[in-house]
Amino acid sequence: MKMRELFTASLYRFKELKNARFIGFGKALVYLIFLSFILAIPITGHVLSLFNDLKADGQEIAEKIPDFTIEEGKLAPTGDSEGFIYQTDSIIFTFDPAGKRSPDDITGDLLGNFISVGLLPDEIVIALPTSGITTSLLGSNHLEFPYAQGLTQLNGNHLREYLSEKTIPWWLILLIVLVSLYPAFINLVTTILIACIGASILSGMRRLQVGFLENLKILIFSATLPVILAALVSFFSLSFDTSLFIILASLFIYNQAAKGLPKRESQV
Repeated sequence: MKMRELFTASLYRFKELKNARFIGFGKALVYLIFLSFILAIPITGHVLSLFNDLKADGQEIAEKIPDFTIEEGKLAPTGDSEGFIYQTDSIIFTFDPAGKRSPDDITGDLLGNFISVGLLPDEIVIALPTSGITTSLLGSNHLEFPYAQGLTQLNGNHLREYLSEKTIPWWLILLIVLVSLYPAFINLVTTILIACIGASILSGMRRLQVGFLENLKILIFSATLPVILAALVSFFSLSFDTSLFIILASLFIYNQAAKGLPKRESQV
């Protein structure tokens, strides 16, 4: 059967999925990436929604930012601009040219999922919510960018223009998709492998004439409908346990497909 026919069969003609064992493993891997992309869609949607919220709050903050320049690596406000702290629904912004606050103070402002940003005398500090991903990728939940290292041209007008942008750049959307695809693929591979162990035990008990790799290819296509349903539910709740659902639902569909598999001959 062709990939298109197996996709159709995976939606409602489950018994035909037994033919998936005859396709090449490379095609099965490509199909697994396709399923991972489906799982990554809700994650991408939630991240884009978060970025849109940040953009809206950034536009609000842009109206509060005074004129300033960077002189000899130092934040130099124009006129009598004083420091202030401004909080929106998702960002806590600090403008502190007098140096009354430290990077630790900026990090300490974090509440829940807030992002804390501080323009201090010598540097910009960005504090992110603490998570395992943040720590493993960055080594810390806050970043420090000295003005003297590549930010000497920063000024109030440039920052206001950047924060006032109403659209998300296309490259950022592409980056979000790719970043979302990676954990979705790793999670799905692990889920399918666990389900395949169960399918192999089931096929062994029923003395079916099928090996682990053949079971794996059948399981990949059996996971199609569970993955689609899991992705739909994840749009409303990212806390939904997609892995357990995909394992149980895929094994149910595999059981339907296995009914057409040949059995080993009994030895006398």
